[in-house]
Amino acid sequence: MTDTQAVETVVDQVAELLHQRIGLRADPTLRGRLFRAVRDEASEHGEDLATYFDTLVSSSGALQGLLDRVTVQETAFFRHPQHFEVLAREVLPTLHRPVTIWSAGCANGQEAFSLAMLLEEQRIDGRVIATDISSAALQRTSAARYTGRELFGLSTQRIARHLTRTGDTWQVNKPIRDRVITLRHNLLDPLPPEIVDCHIVFCRNVIIYLSPERAGAFLDRIADTLPSATPLFLGAAETIWQISDRFKAVPAADTYVYRRSATTETSAERRTNPSDAGRTRFKGAVVKGAARVAAHDQPKPKSRPTTPAGPANAAPGPVGAAALLARGAQDAIAAGDYDAAVVGFRKCAYLAPHDPVAQLHLGLALQAAGDERSAQRAYAAARRALIEADPAHGAAGIEGIATAELVRLLDSKQREVTG
Repeated sequence: MTDTQAVETVVDQVAELLHQRIGLRADPTLRGRLFRAVRDEASEHGEDLATYFDTLVSSSGALQGLLDRVTVQETAFFRHPQHFEVLAREVLPTLHRPVTIWSAGCANGQEAFSLAMLLEEQRIDGRVIATDISSAALQRTSAARYTGRELFGLSTQRIARHLTRTGDTWQVNKPIRDRVITLRHNLLDPLPPEIVDCHIVFCRNVIIYLSPERAGAFLDRIADTLPSATPLFLGAAETIWQISDRFKAVPAADTYVYRRSATTETSAERRTNPSDAGRTRFKGAVVKGAARVAAHDQPKPKSRPTTPAGPANAAPGPVGAAALLARGAQDAIAAGDYDAAVVGFRKCAYLAPHDPVAQLHLGLALQAAGDERSAQRAYAAARRALIEADPAHGAAGIEGIATAELVRLLDSKQREVTG
């Protein structure tokens, strides 16, 4: 084995360890960061990579040191300001006091303190629970001290009101600090007792780093543990329709808030039938997608017909046929007949070859039916159609998904089926 192969083997082992311990997905885009973190930590321990991996397995301290290096702590004050606008205008006024907000994956604390500032400004009794897997991130949050460059997102008025300059840094003032509590929490673990009655969850730009099964399990825990009315805020580029049907995206101003979906299957039933869990989520995604394809393809009603109506038994035109086929595929999914769903979506994609949504759902149906080679071709066709389509049309069939995010999803699905 060459030195390069030996290094790759150790990085593979570390990637699998992190997937088991914290749910980190083995994404090629994260591999370079992981390699550098492993190399630097091994050097600090004075060990070669193979020995260092053995240390990681046996030492919680060594593992925490690696987590502090490899986890991404990029954040900013009032990041994605639309979320804070919706929170202030539509969510907070409806809640009983005191209010508890969970900042999950709080990074260096800017999100948690932004939430605390909002509570302070609206004179709302409440607190923010800031959690992260990184002890270094929690130390930064507890210190509540930031450089001038890290104040990005704060207006001059908020800086003057909520922070005090101390030398080369800025300290968050005590009234805001007192509203924030820090806790170390692994998203793979049960929710801490401090969280179980919280009113709002901010978990933004976090689950994109988890593998689909771990992200789905985390969303199940939120749905099973927290009050049903608890809204969930995700990152602007995140979407969960392909990994969970427990939440639905609800439009709010220029963004989305995720609310609990009505579901007949409990998490206990999912655990009892683990082989069906993925298909259940697939079913929810495709049923919703099929309905959107049907709605998109359905002819728009006119206030007054411009031509005489055809015979009652006339064959449907191509657009109407696509709508009927999408409904038929939807029924097949609901019945668990994936082969029939493939037939329906294949015909739908034939009638609408340039519709990325139709091609995407054909790929999902093929993958669920076990035909991964054909699924790969469908995902590739969906990607081409999405890139070539008008941006507004490209994401029209799936609520809350930007074109760039859908491209990333299709790339991920192609990697899944090509191994």
